[in-house]
Amino acid sequence: MTRSILRWGIISTGGIATEFSQDLCVDPSTRGVTDISHAIAAVGSRSVASAQKFIDGLRSGPETEGWSWGAKNGVLDGCTPHGNYQDVYNDPNVDVIYIGTPPNFHHQNAKEALLAGKHVLCEKPFTFDLEELDELIALAKSKNLFLMEAVWTRFHPLAGAVREVLASGTLGKPLRFTADFSMDWNLDNEPAEHRMLNPALGGGSLLDMGPYPSVWAMLLVHQNPHNTDRDPKVINTYQTVYQRTGVDLNSRWLVEWKGLCQGQLLSDLSCPGHRDATAILQCAEGDLVVEYPPYKAETFHVVPRPDRFPGAITKKTTYHLPVAKGNNGLSYEADEVARCIRAGKIECEKMTWEESRIVQGWFDVVRRSGNTALKGLKGTAGK
Repeated sequence: MTRSILRWGIISTGGIATEFSQDLCVDPSTRGVTDISHAIAAVGSRSVASAQKFIDGLRSGPETEGWSWGAKNGVLDGCTPHGNYQDVYNDPNVDVIYIGTPPNFHHQNAKEALLAGKHVLCEKPFTFDLEELDELIALAKSKNLFLMEAVWTRFHPLAGAVREVLASGTLGKPLRFTADFSMDWNLDNEPAEHRMLNPALGGGSLLDMGPYPSVWAMLLVHQNPHNTDRDPKVINTYQTVYQRTGVDLNSRWLVEWKGLCQGQLLSDLSCPGHRDATAILQCAEGDLVVEYPPYKAETFHVVPRPDRFPGAITKKTTYHLPVAKGNNGLSYEADEVARCIRAGKIECEKMTWEESRIVQGWFDVVRRSGNTALKGLKGTAGK
């Protein structure tokens, strides 16, 4: 089979953009892919020199790294450095834009890319608020362009195995759900301008970390065969304010799927997450427990209920499904984007606009119900 090649323009040269670009440079066959390949056609940064440094870094990968394959096999051939983002959007050699900027810039960057006629993969959270997201969706529809939130966890091998377990029906009806993403950032030792502390960059735990407990809420509860509520609502919230800059130190929100169950979600910058249980779905016949970290989980367990309350599940079963060796884990979503665009799709069935809207709506409720510096801020929809 002839591989179809998707040509990427990379916006931003920070950490997540680096890892994504590295994965574009990994041999697709390492993850069993034979129909897709990727090329990096352009990189945009604050200066041409900065963009060129980013490209040079990708070209000089150590032989021990999976992404060293790309420089030898044409992934970076002809890659153009640009000293601004607009030139990447306008580059005729670019098919799709990857956006890895801070959350407050996602709407502006994605809108400009769509207006230039480019498909878009945008890092999470998709936008700052729901109004921004709705404008992007309307624009993608009007221009017949692909648009997707980059929730990489959904495309990992483990996510597929979780779906199979739920579809089997062995766990029974969900009764309760909990998930969190917590890290001890030691914030007092970080400068106030740091992206996790700066309100102007969407700082705090909610927008940066909240997508991860949310992805497990969507995979384990919302997509569960027992669920019929397509619009689950936040029914309770709480945010702890980090006083030095006014962002949220942690956020908690309770979501209800009517007729099914409730889910408690947590993001926290003050405490490490629990190693053995970053997400737990408790069901009528047994429980499904996902190990930390929520963004790149490699192991989950199906476990019996406590002896006093037995269910049909009588023994523990462990599933271990790491991402393919040499891949950071972002390659899977890039492959999905390539297949969708090749098929002429503007929306991905595994990461729908509807589900992005649900999660974005949760964040809006939590943020507007709290007392952080982001509470009254509005996005740039219509601008």
